Amino acid sequence: MPSTEKGTFVIMSKRNIYMVQVQNASEGSYFLPYSTGVLVAYAWSNEVVEENYKMKRFVFSKEDIDSAVESFENPFLVGFSNCIWNSNYNKEFAKRLKKKFPKCIILFGGKEIPQSNSYLEEYPFMDILMHLEGEESFLKILLELLNEDPDLSEISNISFRKSGKTTFMTKIVLPERIDYPSPYLSGVFDEMMKRKDVKFVTAIETNRGCPFNCSYCDFDTARNKVRLRPLEQVFAEIEWVGNHGIDYCACCDSNFGLFERDELIADKLIEVKTKTGFPHKFQVSAAKADIPAVFNINKKLNAHKMSKGATISFQTFSSEALHNVGRENISLERFTELMALYNKNGIPTFTDMILGLPGETYDSFCDGICKLLEAGQHTSIYVYSCCVLTNTPMWQKEYIEKYNISTIDVPFSQYHCDIKPPEEIEEYSREIISTGDMNVNDFVRAKLFSVCVQCFHCFGLLQSFAMYLFHEKGVSYCSFYNNLMDWMEKHSESICGEIFTNMKQEVHRYSNGERMKQYVNEVFGNITWPLEEGAFLDIVYRFDEFYNEIEDFLEQYSIDSDVYESLMKYQKSIIKMPGKNEFKVKLNYDLHNYFFGVYINSVKPLKKAKTVLTIKGNKIPDNWKDYSKKIVWFGRKGEKNLYTDITTEYID
Repeated sequence: MPSTEKGTFVIMSKRNIYMVQVQNASEGSYFLPYSTGVLVAYAWSNEVVEENYKMKRFVFSKEDIDSAVESFENPFLVGFSNCIWNSNYNKEFAKRLKKKFPKCIILFGGKEIPQSNSYLEEYPFMDILMHLEGEESFLKILLELLNEDPDLSEISNISFRKSGKTTFMTKIVLPERIDYPSPYLSGVFDEMMKRKDVKFVTAIETNRGCPFNCSYCDFDTARNKVRLRPLEQVFAEIEWVGNHGIDYCACCDSNFGLFERDELIADKLIEVKTKTGFPHKFQVSAAKADIPAVFNINKKLNAHKMSKGATISFQTFSSEALHNVGRENISLERFTELMALYNKNGIPTFTDMILGLPGETYDSFCDGICKLLEAGQHTSIYVYSCCVLTNTPMWQKEYIEKYNISTIDVPFSQYHCDIKPPEEIEEYSREIISTGDMNVNDFVRAKLFSVCVQCFHCFGLLQSFAMYLFHEKGVSYCSFYNNLMDWMEKHSESICGEIFTNMKQEVHRYSNGERMKQYVNEVFGNITWPLEEGAFLDIVYRFDEFYNEIEDFLEQYSIDSDVYESLMKYQKSIIKMPGKNEFKVKLNYDLHNYFFGVYINSVKPLKKAKTVLTIKGNKIPDNWKDYSKKIVWFGRKGEKNLYTDITTEYID
């Protein structure tokens, strides 16, 4: 604090604060560090903090630790936002920082901080832990540390060292306030935005919390409640995003569309994009409930080309698994109706499933994926291995023992990120590899089955054949894709057989807790790809050879030769290829209208009719690198890897 000495006014130097919230780059793009930014915005709105502390800088990328530490100038306190993708980096950074600056106060917060003082016992370089939301705690810590003999024991939701030795955890109090200053609007990121060497994207939150209580989720571990941020502040942040030319904006909400005002927020986004041209895309996790506003929002965003796809998630169809994780789904009948509605209106959707939930078996898992196909979800299914997150019910020892859960700590993989340098510190995630209902071998096969369906059906490579056989020959989707897996195993010399043989080896490595090789191919860019996307890219790169080989697999279904010829032409024609923007295809059957009927749940008999299809793309890149990025990566949730602009002309 400023003080006087013998009548002379002495200005004490401000104490330097640094915040570390690092992430992996995605083609040179980084999210602005919102989580730490909102702490700083609130703290520096206090005059005492502003007068006594200087916010030096945010560390947002995984810089060389020694160089970063050397760049710090007499740090008083350094705050770390600890997440699954940066936890080990943060710990090593803090350890080296403490060695160089022993008096520097090391503070850790974030999702990966247990609600206990265990980290202080395990990591001697940590001084303070913040639990739950951090705005109030962070401000109070900074104020208390200004005192000559600070006492942190009255600050709720923290753990700290008393006298540098004994660890102490204060009372946990659930935060209620949410109208904190915005880091965007208060200028916290102004200096960062001046940088020309980095492209920033944003995340905004319109509310906090989740009304549900799924055992695997850490969205709101303390209560089932949602708190709304002031609407005028959300609107102002959207204006900020548009005015700063930020092309991608992610919504932090767990259930966007749950509230009536969410449609107003979507309208505001559209208004700002119309005015400024930004943001190009707005990514949301849509409300799980069956709410009309969710459809309206997605329809509007899609019409303005802002949607990244509408989320209609299930996670599992197993009634036992749903009970064990505390989740409810909409009915399959209603899901079928929604899929028909979205498909009829040309609104892309995607559905999430989780592999490894307690109560799930191999058969129930595969059956669940195929139920999605039967209900009309043909274009975008995402399957994730169940990750056991800190502070969730699933993390608890009692839960793990009850369901006989086995986990492995596997190197954490983030896809569509720049290739990591070999010296980068490894991060790990704890994932379920078996339960009392699914052993390791079943898990491995289920993983491969999910990749098979995503690659060959959702990306479209064999979608037309599978749909035709299901509706005309009674061949179930499960049977078709299990048979395909068996065929690939027996024909490992084929293109897809070779790919899946290598993939099987990698998944087995993963099941043993070893690093699974990420798919990387310089032809498709200097980034990492998930298995199903890498497999698809490898196959379309050898397009004609693949379809020549796969005829051997398709022969077993004895499709009439005339139908088969048109089916194969149509199947090959719907896959977007580099630089192929407009062409015509002659068929002997009205296949396009037939498959459109499948999509909208109005299947009619296949008509034999000579047709000419005019198929148009929309500026499909003519090189593999841009094709991979725009059609496969960006286009996956938007159904952009398949031609949809198709007109049918009937000829005599």
